[in-house]
Amino acid sequence: MKSICFFIYDLKTGGAERVVIYLANYFVEKNREVILLTVADKNDLGHIINPKIKVISLNKTKLRNAILPLIRFVNSKDIGCLISNVWPLTIISSFILLFSKLKLVFVEHCNLSQEFKSKKYLFRSLQKISISIFYRFAHHIVTVSEGVKEDLISKGVKRSKIEVIYNPLPSLGEGESKIIEDSTDIANWINSKDKKIISIGELKKQKNFFNFVKAISHFKKNYSYRLKAIILGDGTERASIESLIKKEGLEDTIYLAGWVKDPIPYLRKSDLFVLSSDYEGFGVVIAEALSVGVNVVSTDCQSGPREILNNGELGYLSKVDNPENLAKSMNKALDNPVNKDKLISRSKDFSLETIGKKYQELIAVK
Repeated sequence: MKSICFFIYDLKTGGAERVVIYLANYFVEKNREVILLTVADKNDLGHIINPKIKVISLNKTKLRNAILPLIRFVNSKDIGCLISNVWPLTIISSFILLFSKLKLVFVEHCNLSQEFKSKKYLFRSLQKISISIFYRFAHHIVTVSEGVKEDLISKGVKRSKIEVIYNPLPSLGEGESKIIEDSTDIANWINSKDKKIISIGELKKQKNFFNFVKAISHFKKNYSYRLKAIILGDGTERASIESLIKKEGLEDTIYLAGWVKDPIPYLRKSDLFVLSSDYEGFGVVIAEALSVGVNVVSTDCQSGPREILNNGELGYLSKVDNPENLAKSMNKALDNPVNKDKLISRSKDFSLETIGKKYQELIAVK
């Protein structure tokens, strides 16, 4: 059988990158030859990649410089299907069809209107035009939530061409690491008798950890539970978040622990997971929290979290960028936790076997 090639910009620590690896691992375990192809050579996730997978980088930083190397690469390999992830990689992948008859699948992980809303009108107009023209060449288009689907439709993609397939979770315990209390912050959080709050993600504007910090500050002043909070992740806004923590006098309440290889052991220790984002295409970490029975509070940011939590039936939804409302939802969640078995049951809808089969069926369609 011909190989399956997953194409993504790089393999830095992030939700979309992990999802691509999980799916690549699934297919290689089904005895398919799998290639993980990246534009740039950054790879922070080698520890979760099945060694049977060929990981290859075009070693480029600018997308325009990757078009010809991509075409040459595809033509040099016996590839049956290219699964291209995230605009604008999807656009440059379209050029392959001028030289190859492989099956082309686009996967959109983001709500592009939200992600690029701060860009100038010309940029947004050109993005919409590029999507309305080039997405028609894909054999299949996958979105990771209904919200992302509706966003693509608003940009000119035919509704009938899009299939919603949620993001997968890896099997629990598969490569799961132990907590290493190698920092005072992690040790203080683990050993605390207070309610343990956890939040996970790249420290960037979209994730709005300022909302999280302010919510913790408001919570301490207005509710009775004693909290210890930890943020797993790193990024460009770390210094600003640290400054806000200091300004709010929360140095002994909120710990910035940086990235960890595997968040699951930390989720297991938590009383509550909180997602404070302004927008999310899906929200893999919410599903990860459910998989170990941890209650969730999430901002109602587009439809990903709402879909995972069954419209708030399996978790608490709060207003976007509203620390007071986020704190209120946290208190409700601690007062009235959702049954752990219900959360774990819901997470099975996102199992790698379930989601992998959907991709397998999609690729097999003539």
